[in-house]
Amino acid sequence: MTYEFLVLSVLFLVPGLLIGWGRPDLRGLMKRSVLFALPFAATEWLFYPEYWTPRFLFDLADRIGFGIEDVLFVAGLAAFASTGYAVVFRQTVVPRRDAGRPVWRVVGALVLVLGMAGVLRGVGVPILYASVVAMVAGAGGLLGVRPDLRRPGLLGGLVSMAIYLVLCLVFARLVPGVFERTWRPSLLLPGRFLGVPLDELLYGFGAGVAATAFPAWAFGLGFAPRRRGALPAGPGSV
Repeated sequence: MTYEFLVLSVLFLVPGLLIGWGRPDLRGLMKRSVLFALPFAATEWLFYPEYWTPRFLFDLADRIGFGIEDVLFVAGLAAFASTGYAVVFRQTVVPRRDAGRPVWRVVGALVLVLGMAGVLRGVGVPILYASVVAMVAGAGGLLGVRPDLRRPGLLGGLVSMAIYLVLCLVFARLVPGVFERTWRPSLLLPGRFLGVPLDELLYGFGAGVAATAFPAWAFGLGFAPRRRGALPAGPGSV
């Protein structure tokens, strides 16, 4: 018996661990982003079994609505999605003066995204698309307030989607036929790219946009070019 989601979740932890090891200046942003995203692990009941049907350790998804795998997956996704832009485009994070109250910003962002996704789901939009629209629309709203995050947000979405694709390709090699067995047929995007459902790539893009923009806004951070050879500690990196 293969626990597909456990395999995928462990794979998703790898990029963040490598980034944290190689870029200590991004550890603070990564830690905050993971904490920011963890509540979304409890939303698995919206996806299972409507969107997919993986096996869960101890059948937790059937018992409490989410599993250990969800926590690992969300943590891994948040780690690389929030820092991928900075790594690829040689940026570091810098504090801004308009930090405000991070706790209330985090709570507000969570309520906004979850609420928007809930409304869309309530009117019949499939949950994956509702989630992507909520993430991108929510991020788009704050990009109007923080125009300096527009480029990082868009490029962060593309970087995250690329990493997501690579991880899914490795996943498909480790568990042959997994996408055909475990994923439900797509309702809006039935195509695949290199065997990976387009739905998954869309989700990777939306997660990247949100993970790049929301934590930076919530915690009063910005991106700046990293000097060649420099390895600053970064805010909250220790």
